[in-house]
Amino acid sequence: MSNKPAVILCLVIAFFSCPNNSEASIARQTQSPGENAKNNADDKDANRAAVNKDEKAAPGSPAASAPSVEERLRALEEIIIRQQREIQALREILEGRGPENAADHTVQYPDREGGVQPQTASVAARPHTAALSAQPDITSGNDSAQTDQTQKRVEELYKKFGSLRVSGDIRFRAELFRNQGFDNLVEGQDRNRLRFRARLALDGAINKNFDWGLKLASGSFTDPVSSNQSLTDFYDRKPFALERAFIRYDSKTDRVGVQLVAGKFGPTFRRTQLVWDDDLNFEGASEAIYFKTDSSLEQIKLVAFQLPFKEVSGGKDGMLYGGQLQTDWKMSSTVSANVNVAYYDWVRASQVLQALGAPETQVNGGISLSTTNRVIRDANGNVTGLLANFNLFDVLADLTWQVSSRFPVTFTFDYVRNLSSRIDDEQNGYWAGFQVRRTRERGDWTAGYTFARIEQDAILAPFNFSDILSSNSRVHMPTVAYQVADGVTLQWNGLFSQRANKIVLLSPFNRYLNQRMRQLDSQNAIARDWPIGSGE
Repeated sequence: MSNKPAVILCLVIAFFSCPNNSEASIARQTQSPGENAKNNADDKDANRAAVNKDEKAAPGSPAASAPSVEERLRALEEIIIRQQREIQALREILEGRGPENAADHTVQYPDREGGVQPQTASVAARPHTAALSAQPDITSGNDSAQTDQTQKRVEELYKKFGSLRVSGDIRFRAELFRNQGFDNLVEGQDRNRLRFRARLALDGAINKNFDWGLKLASGSFTDPVSSNQSLTDFYDRKPFALERAFIRYDSKTDRVGVQLVAGKFGPTFRRTQLVWDDDLNFEGASEAIYFKTDSSLEQIKLVAFQLPFKEVSGGKDGMLYGGQLQTDWKMSSTVSANVNVAYYDWVRASQVLQALGAPETQVNGGISLSTTNRVIRDANGNVTGLLANFNLFDVLADLTWQVSSRFPVTFTFDYVRNLSSRIDDEQNGYWAGFQVRRTRERGDWTAGYTFARIEQDAILAPFNFSDILSSNSRVHMPTVAYQVADGVTLQWNGLFSQRANKIVLLSPFNRYLNQRMRQLDSQNAIARDWPIGSGE
C-alpha cells in the first residue's frame, strides 16, 4: 500500500477529532517565539471572553466552576497525546508493521552442486516516533513490507518449482576449406560457409538429492554430433530442438556416494573427441558409485551405463553398454591429474551403418553422416555391414600444472584400441596435446595443440569429432583464443586432416584438408556454470 493515502487518512482523522483550540495549537508549534507570545496573549483574551460569555449564558453559576485556562490547556494536551497514539496505531495497522508481524524469512538458493543453501533475510519492525513529521520512517517501513512480500513470493515459487537456473550461449563461426581432394587425382573446389550455434538450458533442484535438466540447441535433426547450423537455404528458419532431458539423483555423502541419471543426458564418463564428439548426448541410464579419501588419491569412481541407440519393433535393439573407472589425484598444491579406464561395447553396431544418409529434414529415422570405417559388400556392391564389431578399450589421462594462479597448463593423452575379433589391423587410436587455458575474464587467452592418429576401425566413425576426418587419418589441431570481453571470446582453430592410407592407391597426391575456423563465442549464463551433465 502506498504511504501517501495512509498519511492523508491519519491527518483527516486528526483534523476532525481535535477541537478548534487544539488545531490552532498544532499550527502554532511551527511559529516563531514572537508570534507565539502574541498568539498566547490573544488566547488569554479569547479565554476571558469565553468565560464572560459562559457567565452571561448561565446566570447564577459561580465563576469558580468555569475551567481555568491551565485546565483547558492540560485537557487539550491529553487529547492531542491520545490522538497521536491512535494515529500511530492506525499507521501500524495500515503498514502491517506491528511487532507481531516481524519475522525472519529464509529463502533457499541453489548451490553449485545442484543442492540448496539457506540464506536468511530478517525483516523486523522498527521503532516509530509519535510525531506527525516522521514520514521517512513510513517510506522505509513500506519498502520493508514490500521486500517481505517479495520474499514470500520467492518461497512460494521455490516450493512449486524448486531451484531454477538458466544458461545459454551463442557462437558465430566462419569456416574455410582448402585442399578437399585428399588423394583424388583432381583437387576439390574450395569451400566457404558461415555457421552458428545457439543453446539454451534450464535445470532445477527438486531437493538436496534430486535435480533435473532440459536443454535446447540448434543444428540438423539428423546430425547427433554437431549443434552447428549453416546459414543457407534462402534465409529459412533453422531447427532448434531438444538436446537433453533428464532427471538425476546424487546422494551427496562425504565418503561413499551414489549417482543415478536417466533420460537424454551428457556423458557421465570422461572422454576426448578421439572417441566421442563434444556435442553428442546419450539416451538411457547411468549409475555411479564414488569413494573419497584424504590421501593423494582423492577419489575413485565407478561408472556404468546402458545406452540404447536403436529400438527395433519385433527385433533386437541396438545397445551400447559400458563402464569407466575414474581416479583423481592431487600430487601437490600445483599438480593434479586424473587417470581413467573405460570399455565401450557396441551391440549390433551394423544398425548404425543401415541408418546412415538420412535426409536432413527426417526426424528419428537415421543420421545424415557417412563413415570411414571398412564395410562389407555383397556381390552386387551393396553395403551389408561393418567389417569390424566395436568393443573399445580406452585409457585417458590428464595432468594439470598450475603454473600461475591465472594460467594452468594441461597435458592430455588418450589411447583407444578396438578389441574386435574380426580384424587384426587398423585397431588403434592416439590423441595427445597440451593447452594453456584460462578464458574467464577480459584479457585472458588460450593456446594449445593436439595431434591425433586414428586407424580405420579404431572407433565407430559417425560418433567421434565431426570436424575432422573421422578415421584412417592423422590430424594436427592448433588453437588460439582471446577473451575480448567478459562472456565474449574470439577463437581461431586450425584442423589439418590427411588420410593415413590412400584410397586411390595409384594417386600421386595425399593432400591435407585445411579447415580453418574463426569463431566468436558469446556466453550469457544466468547460471554460474553449465549444470547439465558432465563433460560440457
